[in-house]
Amino acid sequence: MNKKLMVGAAEVNITPAIGTHLSGSLSPRSSTGIQDHLTAKALVLKSEEQTICYVILDLCLLPREYGDKGIAIAAVKTGIAPDNIVWATNHTHTGPYTSSLLGDNEPSINHEWLDSLPYKFAEAVEKALLNIRPASMSRARGYCFDVTHNRRIKFKDGREINRWLLDRGEEEVQSLGSAGPIDPEIGILCFDDEQGNPIAVWWSFALHTNRNFGSSFSADYPAVVASRIMERFGRPTISFFAPGTCGDLNPLCSSYREVGDKLANEIIYRLDNRKPISEPIRLGAMKTEMIVPWRNPDEVSEDRIATSQWDPGSQKKFREDLEYMKNQPEQFDKTVLQAWRIGDVGFVSLPGEAFVELGLRIKEKSPFPWTYPVELGGDYLGYLVTEQAWLAGGYESLIARLARPSVDGVNAMVDKTIEMLEKLWTENI
Repeated sequence: MNKKLMVGAAEVNITPAIGTHLSGSLSPRSSTGIQDHLTAKALVLKSEEQTICYVILDLCLLPREYGDKGIAIAAVKTGIAPDNIVWATNHTHTGPYTSSLLGDNEPSINHEWLDSLPYKFAEAVEKALLNIRPASMSRARGYCFDVTHNRRIKFKDGREINRWLLDRGEEEVQSLGSAGPIDPEIGILCFDDEQGNPIAVWWSFALHTNRNFGSSFSADYPAVVASRIMERFGRPTISFFAPGTCGDLNPLCSSYREVGDKLANEIIYRLDNRKPISEPIRLGAMKTEMIVPWRNPDEVSEDRIATSQWDPGSQKKFREDLEYMKNQPEQFDKTVLQAWRIGDVGFVSLPGEAFVELGLRIKEKSPFPWTYPVELGGDYLGYLVTEQAWLAGGYESLIARLARPSVDGVNAMVDKTIEMLEKLWTENI
């Protein structure tokens, strides 16, 4: 038992009323039921020097203002420093709207529910702190190759087209295979109480949570993993998903339950062989503000929208959103980057749907022996693409409210997160 480490975990139900519209597609869908309750989960870790908290919400995305408000309320209630409370969303495509990102979706937002969300966020943090107790930490790593693929296909004419948009005009152009890699690594941390029973399991994997497109609320495959972990280790073991950089990765399996079961099998196998770390667990966290310039609207022609191969109705929405973006007086976002450490494991979050290549770059350049980039953390700026993807076009490389940052802005964020990791590694933050 690492006597200097204290851990607490809690979850709060944040499922809206049935009938609330579901996000995750270009057009709203009305919810008709609940497959999995949506939650806000908080993991609090305390050492002799620091207290940090990780919050994961079962939402497609969350604008910064709501996360910041949740942090502010939680900080007052718990005394945890605001910079030490970090958060992300799991990107489920069967959760409620939290923002109007494409077309006139403002009527689809359940504002009464959304206004209550920061208080639910803070409630989860407060409950986790109340549950804090001595703990040990184990670190494990698994792999899962057969649930994910790179969803962009490269063609000889230089284009990259998303797999669900194929056979709509590229039939006479040869394919050159997948446009990018995958990341099959599953990062796993387990926190056990003094009797050796898991308090919490934290895990990271890079894969879009968009396998479930039904009409009921669902947290997608992370909910399946959570259920399987609780089934294996008993209540009240809480699992915490951290979405890896998966802006260009989609599921291969036919159902979200199949994805979750495959991941759970590997995670549980690794956990059954876990060994607690005896060394003191050093904690730290930091945040930094950043101005991120938008993509240049003059670089996106009507042809780019057409060659993305969306259907005419969707192309119309993208054209309208492009005009909306062109008319904005400020062509940038002011956002936040988050970084934290748990022992010899480093974490950073990017405020959007980051391509897998960006996460792999962070892993490679990080001074930590183990690093897990987390997307959709602290804010939402839309797709964060590579220079190759920007030049090749495709859905993620349009200009829209769900695809704002320029390549230079993305690279600056990646460089800054690496700098933050270096600081956490060398300094006592």
